[in-house]
Parts: sequence; C-alpha cells; structure tokens
Amino acid sequence: MKDQQDVQNIKVWDWSIRVFHWSLPLVIFALWFTRLDTEIHMLFAQLLMFLLLYRLIWGVIGTPYARFWHFVYGPRTLLDYTKGFFTGKKPLYVSHNPPGGWMVLVMLLALGLQLMTGLFIDDFIFPGPLYDRVPAAVSDWMTHWHPRIFNLLLVLIALHLLAIVVYRLKGEKLAKAMLTGKKQPSKQPRDLRAEPQVFPWSRFVLAVILALLPVGVVFYWL
Repeated sequence: MKDQQDVQNIKVWDWSIRVFHWSLPLVIFALWFTRLDTEIHMLFAQLLMFLLLYRLIWGVIGTPYARFWHFVYGPRTLLDYTKGFFTGKKPLYVSHNPPGGWMVLVMLLALGLQLMTGLFIDDFIFPGPLYDRVPAAVSDWMTHWHPRIFNLLLVLIALHLLAIVVYRLKGEKLAKAMLTGKKQPSKQPRDLRAEPQVFPWSRFVLAVILALLPVGVVFYWL
C-alpha cells in the first residue's frame, strides 16, 4: 500500500528548479519591458546570466530529476515516444519526457544566444558590456541577431505553452507539478528513481557561487 501511495505522490522538482522555472518568464518579460532603460536592463541581464549558469550547473550536480542525463534521451527513445504519443501508447515519465528534455536544451541554447548577443551589442541606444572587446563587424552581427533571437524565443515559449495545454487535455498536469514539485502519475513511470530525493545544500551553495562568479567577471571586471 505504501509503495502504491509513493508512486501516486512523487517528489520530482526541487524548490530551486521551481524558482528557476517561474523566475525565467518574469526575467524575460522584464528584459523586454526595460529594453530602452540601460541600467535596469543590464541588471536583469545579470539575473538572466545567473539563472542560466545555475541551471546548467544544477543539470550536472543537482537533484536526480534535474540532471540532464536523466531526461535527455537519444533519437531512438525520442522516436518511440513520438510514435506512442500519436497512437495512445506513450510511456509515462515523471521528469521531462523525451521531447520535453530536448525542448529544455533548445530553450537554454536560445536564451544563451540571446544573452551572448546582448553582451556584445552596440545599437546606439546602449552598448553591451563587452561590445568594445570585439571587432565592429562582430558587434554589428550580434546587434543584428539580438532581436531576431528574441522572436525565436517567443515561438519557443508559445510551443511550450501549447504543449502544457495538450498534455493537460491528456491528463498530465505539468504546470501543477512545477508549482508543487510533485507528480501523481496514473501508472508506473519509466524513469522513476527508487532513492528518496534529499536536497543537497552543499552542492546548491557551490552551484550558486559558480554561477555568480562569471556574472561578476563579465559585468564588473572586464
């Protein structure tokens, strides 16, 4: 009975992942809203850089379900899941499913490119903190792509929201799980881990420090 109850109430997302997830859209909106205010825009850019670096580090040393190796699957698994999705026989995952895992990587990549181009931008309204560290042609290229990558981000966000709606119609409450940190699967998940999930505070502190250092170097030292 206890095993069945545990399967019905699985702790998946630790609190730091949930803070990261819900902070990200707020920071993206704030960056767009402050695009004409140099000082405030740069503060939110620093926050974005910290969040991205933290998620990358936490994807390596964080809690089990947050680690990249746990939810990034190969092409065969991705294809099998996609077939199962359209035939009604898809397996269940408590962490990100195969397409969801790749979506996480694509989103992080797009955000990283948006941040990187912003560091070297020079659009005459305000320059990025590293615009004078590269040739003018490189800065011009970054300036050209910075708003276009943002448009790509909007498309990715729309796809993410659409996926949440589609999975909700299929009975999976993805948004609720990211709020509570827990999932209640209807059947045995394929990626269920047996060991209890204990928050690793020492690795969390390490991840925060490692994420803060590059922010300080880029924005306050270089």
